[in-house]
Amino acid sequence: MIRLPHSSIRLRERSSARLRPQLQLRARRTRRPWIAAAVIPLAILPLAACSGISDSHRGHNGIFISVAPFTPIPDGATCLNPPHESSASQTPTPDTTTDADAYDTLAPDNSTPEERIPDIVRRGRIIVGVSSSLNFLGFQDPSSGNLEGFDVSLAREIARDIFGDPERIDFRFLSSAERVDALQHGNVDIVVRTMTIDRERRAKVAFSAPYLHAQARILASTSSSIQSADDLRDATVCVPKDSTFQHNAQVIAPHSRFLITNDWSDCLVAMQQHQVQAIISDDSILSGLAAQDSNTHLVGQPYGSSDYAVGIAKTTPGKNTDGLVRQVNSTLMRIRSDGTWQRLYDKWLGKYLGDSGVPPDPTYVQEEPQ
Repeated sequence: MIRLPHSSIRLRERSSARLRPQLQLRARRTRRPWIAAAVIPLAILPLAACSGISDSHRGHNGIFISVAPFTPIPDGATCLNPPHESSASQTPTPDTTTDADAYDTLAPDNSTPEERIPDIVRRGRIIVGVSSSLNFLGFQDPSSGNLEGFDVSLAREIARDIFGDPERIDFRFLSSAERVDALQHGNVDIVVRTMTIDRERRAKVAFSAPYLHAQARILASTSSSIQSADDLRDATVCVPKDSTFQHNAQVIAPHSRFLITNDWSDCLVAMQQHQVQAIISDDSILSGLAAQDSNTHLVGQPYGSSDYAVGIAKTTPGKNTDGLVRQVNSTLMRIRSDGTWQRLYDKWLGKYLGDSGVPPDPTYVQEEPQ
């Protein structure tokens, strides 16, 4: 464990690119509900399909790929067939099941932090899982070494409301794939790390009210001819393991190969090494990647939308987390009403996602009066 100013941080995640934001991008934000993809089984390709592309290979639409034949793919990455080529696959079809009830969460009450979360108050710090390499969201400032970003700032507001001090936090660095396990095993109290609300995750963890609206986009090289998902046929697309886009990208680009990495920063490295031609993710994540590499940009229109929420362990017979859900939701209610949310959005995301961002509305469970 290393200590940065005012915060205790355990290194869990390798950061591949941590430059300060430079490139100014704007994406029009519309509210279109995400149609979730059906989970499609994919066959594993030989690693050479992603790492051993010939120097003379020319892809779809004349996209020229120049790669050393044996450039290694990122550690832990896996190459997957296009869904339509897998013998076990079926044509991707939209899942028409609504996830509206997945947004239901416990409303704040009039209790104090000491009443809601006595164990955390006695400990004197809240343990929060975040990213250390998502530009604008959770990253280490290269000049100061401090953790910064929208998600990190939200975590500090939660600590402020519990302890009266925004720095009473132990940060733990988590990859996308580690978030659910960290909550289920009690390694963290909460996760504030671009965690999308969906029905599958809701069966494993609890969620706060949503705190950020995001839209699915494509990141491509500025030197390529990729302008939309139609240009991704026979291309290789990168998404991280256990992110919602491991499944959703199959609907957006059903004729693409996929490189499944440990994290988004590995996707950017793979693009810089010409091992993938595109990255599919939320605009909030892709804007941060694009700001780290001016040779990339967001293309196409949004392909759907989703909302981030704070992840919290589910209540079990041995541990009741309902009070923690209410505590987090009380902070979200405060920052929506007192202008803090807008200030944080303008500071970290407004310049890149547009200045019309608004916090998502909460949906509270209807409870019987006590």
